[in-house]
Amino acid sequence: MVFTPVASADPAPAWNGWYKITFHTDQKSGTSIAAKQGEEAYTAWYRFATDCSSGNCVASVADGPTPKDNAAKSTTFDWTGSQWSRTNSWRWDCVLPDRTITFDPASSVTTYNPQPDGSLKGMFATNIGSGACQGTVYIPLTAVAATPG
Repeated sequence: MVFTPVASADPAPAWNGWYKITFHTDQKSGTSIAAKQGEEAYTAWYRFATDCSSGNCVASVADGPTPKDNAAKSTTFDWTGSQWSRTNSWRWDCVLPDRTITFDPASSVTTYNPQPDGSLKGMFATNIGSGACQGTVYIPLTAVAATPG
């Protein structure tokens, strides 16, 4: 008798409740001039809700800061079997040396990997397709369950 292995992905860990997400912009890297511009890390609070009723697990931002005008108004992450992932196209706010801002076309993939302690570590990976900031920017992320305050 021959058995065919069945592909299986890890079940999605529920991503529910409030999380303090730190954008480690002080550790960013990449080829874009934006990657070389100094920034401080910053945090924001987001409340997530996970829904797996369709057979695919989706974690949605249910509450959090209002997105900038150049970003999507709703945010969801899909469980890939090993991480939460989101892809979006938007416009990078490129700060020029004279402090003016241009909005350059960009595509980002954001991933979060669950950690044994319940936190998540991830990466905000952006490809800026053209314009003054053309190139890549990689920003490490961390998410820790916590109550806002």
